Amino acid sequence: MKKTTLISVILASVVVLGACGDKKETKTEPTPTPVTSVSVETEESEVEEVVEVAEYNGELTVDNYFDVNPADTEWGKLEEAKDLIDLVDLDYIKESKDDVFKIDSVEDFASLTYFINTYPAPRTGDDKMFIKVDLLCDLDINGANWAPLGTYTDDHSRAFAGIFAGNGHIIKNIYIDSDDDQIGFFGDIVGSTVCGLRLEEAYVYGKNSGMIAGHVDDTRFFDCHVQGYLSDSSDIEAVFLFPSAVDPGNNRFICCSMDITNGDGFNYKEEINENLYPENQGNAFIDLYDPDGDGVYEYGADYFEQ
Repeated sequence: MKKTTLISVILASVVVLGACGDKKETKTEPTPTPVTSVSVETEESEVEEVVEVAEYNGELTVDNYFDVNPADTEWGKLEEAKDLIDLVDLDYIKESKDDVFKIDSVEDFASLTYFINTYPAPRTGDDKMFIKVDLLCDLDINGANWAPLGTYTDDHSRAFAGIFAGNGHIIKNIYIDSDDDQIGFFGDIVGSTVCGLRLEEAYVYGKNSGMIAGHVDDTRFFDCHVQGYLSDSSDIEAVFLFPSAVDPGNNRFICCSMDITNGDGFNYKEEINENLYPENQGNAFIDLYDPDGDGVYEYGADYFEQ
């Protein structure tokens, strides 16, 4: 009887020890923890976000351009930008910069203005950025203080360089006031073509400034007409076009006009045809919109779809 009891106890102990061994093996099995992997991804995302913010140290680059709030940029804090900076749409700029800026709102125009004055890319040379603008409607700026399209620098690094197709539309009540020299609707324009632009009730206040442009080089203006008010000008004629040209002979004004009143109340009107093409030479804009050569431009066709 005692032997039987002892055997039973031993067997029971073996069973218990075996069970304990099974439990230890089960605990050592690796178990996936999804929460840990999510946590790691979150930490990585937070690190990337911190790095992106750290890259902006007051200088816009191609890499950080679309990560920086326009209002936080040095240019965005200028007095000339105060009325337009909150209208800037970076998504619109990103979609348009390598294609065409199709302007059908004041917000689009504000975004274009910001882009031209701030994007860090050359405007001259073999690798220059070439801007294409298609104005699709009339715009009323309602007297808001606006910045010129482009800022003059010796290397034209913030100039407008490209094509501005105005399609006969009007931009009115634009107010450009700056402490800078050589401002205008275009602050600096180089290697460009402007066609079918109308400015009405435009106000330009700046030293050595012009209505169309402050500084211009190698640019063609077709069917452009400006009416407005220009202060701080001493030259009653040429300065109304632009006060500073690298070489006046390489700029063309064809079928253009101006109706300008200066700070002294003197009004000056003129039809402008300067530096015309020879008979055997033309231009794609003239061929498309004034094929008869009678000076009457008829819009409708999309220049950028030709």
